Amino acid sequence: MKKIKNWILIFAGCIAAQAVSAQSRPPLSVDVNYSIAQPLGSLKDYSNKTSFRGWSAGLQYMLNDQLSVGIRTGFQDYYERLPRALYPDKTGDVSAVQSRTLQSIPVQATISYAFTKPGSTVIPYGNLGVGAANMNYEKYWGQFVEKNNSWQFMVSPEVGINVPFGKYSPVMFNANVRYNYSPYKYNEITNFNSVQGNIGFKFHLN
Repeated sequence: MKKIKNWILIFAGCIAAQAVSAQSRPPLSVDVNYSIAQPLGSLKDYSNKTSFRGWSAGLQYMLNDQLSVGIRTGFQDYYERLPRALYPDKTGDVSAVQSRTLQSIPVQATISYAFTKPGSTVIPYGNLGVGAANMNYEKYWGQFVEKNNSWQFMVSPEVGINVPFGKYSPVMFNANVRYNYSPYKYNEITNFNSVQGNIGFKFHLN
């Protein structure tokens, strides 16, 4: 009888362990997002068009049910083409069609905090990214180009939501709004400021 009870207890323990395992997600995850960004401040003066050419991707590791750390990168291309006009130069006025571009490629360490538990239907969170970004400035005067490429400090706070496809699903819909700031300075740009919207998916890896 004792043997039967022992086997029942072992079996019940295995079932309980499986239930606990099923009610959690693997700690390692990746997210991939499509990005739209609106330039602000002097960046908007340089290129005032909303950028629809961007993406963001990150890798995160959960320290517990709500706190995680990771790393992310991405790409955003700001572009504007101005009609032919006269532009002042050291040697006189220059008549040209001007094309302005700025590409930003950040590499940041991140820390994220979820405001609800993993089993919630919607999981709102806050995230902070700190690191550097490669800034590639190119201004075309017809066929002539003025260039600047450098790495600059960048900080990016964000708020967003994750929506699991079922309770404890390892796949989630992701949407967030991120503010990017960098003290990048070159010509018309005195600081880099933008608001970025991201939409995509987050996958927890086994």
